[in-house]
Amino acid sequence: MDEEQVTLSETGSSGNPNAIPRTAEVEGLQVTVPEKKKVAMLFQPALLRCHFSTSSTQPAVVQWRYKSYCQDRMGEALGMVTSGLQTMSKRNLDWDPYLDCVDSRRTVRVVASKQGSAITIGDFYKERDVSIVHDADLQIGKLMWGDSGLYYCLIITPDDVEGKNEESVELLVLGETV
Repeated sequence: MDEEQVTLSETGSSGNPNAIPRTAEVEGLQVTVPEKKKVAMLFQPALLRCHFSTSSTQPAVVQWRYKSYCQDRMGEALGMVTSGLQTMSKRNLDWDPYLDCVDSRRTVRVVASKQGSAITIGDFYKERDVSIVHDADLQIGKLMWGDSGLYYCLIITPDDVEGKNEESVELLVLGETV
């Protein structure tokens, strides 16, 4: 990148009338999810949306990954969170004890992948009604208790490696109350 591009990029939103607007300077892969958190009912279908834009002329690979909570979210829902976790969470507002931990401390698995029109379902989901629809949305037919967690939409393009290639949505599955 030459010096002029760096200057334009750095001043894109500075109010300089000669600067390139921020929306015009964003090139490369951009992945977004419209809902950061989705609450859905047990045994009902769910659609997790993912949008992406790319300057690539090659077909993108879409992959959805599941990551379990770091610890059981139901304890919080029932008011049984330990005071130590509440204290640590209040000290660091960006840290979430349910979402922020290393992958080795939770379950991580591939839900589904799509390249062109070919869709591959991960081993754990082969007996389930799971698919990638539209360009990159994950459709789950019947939600189960174990489906609560983080779902990552990952987009891979061979010739567009700049930008943001993944985004996550939290899915919380609730049962009916009697």
